[in-house]
Amino acid sequence: MLHRLLIVIGVLSMFTGFAMAQEEQDHHGEDPQNAVTSYRLLTPSAGDFLTVPDEDGGEDGDGAGKSANKVGINAYVDVNERIKAGVLTPFYRFSPKFAMKAHVPIIWDLSGTYGGEELSTSGLGDVTLDGEYTHALNSPGAVLRFSASVKLPTGDDENTVEDDGGFEWVMPLGTGTTDYVVRGQFAKACPKRGLLIGAMYRKNSPTETSSTLGSVTETIKDTAPNQIVLSAFGRQRVSRSWWLHLGASMLKQGDGERITEYSDGSPEFDWGANRAGTLVDIYPGVSYALGMFNPYLGVRLPVATSYDNDSFDDEREVSFIFQFSYRPESLNR
Repeated sequence: MLHRLLIVIGVLSMFTGFAMAQEEQDHHGEDPQNAVTSYRLLTPSAGDFLTVPDEDGGEDGDGAGKSANKVGINAYVDVNERIKAGVLTPFYRFSPKFAMKAHVPIIWDLSGTYGGEELSTSGLGDVTLDGEYTHALNSPGAVLRFSASVKLPTGDDENTVEDDGGFEWVMPLGTGTTDYVVRGQFAKACPKRGLLIGAMYRKNSPTETSSTLGSVTETIKDTAPNQIVLSAFGRQRVSRSWWLHLGASMLKQGDGERITEYSDGSPEFDWGANRAGTLVDIYPGVSYALGMFNPYLGVRLPVATSYDNDSFDDEREVSFIFQFSYRPESLNR
């Protein structure tokens, strides 16, 4: 068991060292809403991995059957150079098939350079509500999950921060829109391995800003790019309680849309937002099973970034990810 533990620590140290080296170079972040919405929804918690009995008939060390618990909470922390945020996800399972979840993001620090000054802000982000359906397959330890989510505009999209000169810079904590996400996932488990394969589609709604030019009102509708995300995550047990994790995701986003309309009936203009791109990441990590409490530590490493718009910077920050799942036995009996 000791040599397995040393392997776990060595692998994580190797990836962490690489991540820190990358973080010294990368100074340009992507949309911070991805950290608290898209990445949180696709990065699995301990409860997403199915648990099955050991080959000898015992439990596998992380509480077999806990994934069917009717109440619990997951916590997710995402830290990089630009954003430090946590997401609390309480859930309630009405039956083995149906569950509801709420993802509540708290942004501790959102920073950036504005007018040559380093500014930061914090506050509540956009809350996401999920409805989930689970269908058990004939193959033992395999299920299909389907979920639909709505992201509410609870974050302050008009949040501003004042610089030393008294100028108010806009640093939004949310998008100001109600957006929608649908997901599908295949989960498979055996005593020493777990696999999750998923697909997600995020549909964003437009924001509107209006200004008056004489007797004419100009309205600009700006829609963030819609996203398709494909992902695969696996875990390998290296001792009774230690698991090695490795995952990968590919996020493909569209151009987005920017349309200008006029109240006097003049033809509208579709400028095209030109924000299309492909982002590929890998997720090495380790977790330790403690029954009711399951901590996870890992990193999200950007391995490829390609935007169609040459003015977009392809550099992205490495993110450190910490998660834990808490499923109290006293509330699940």
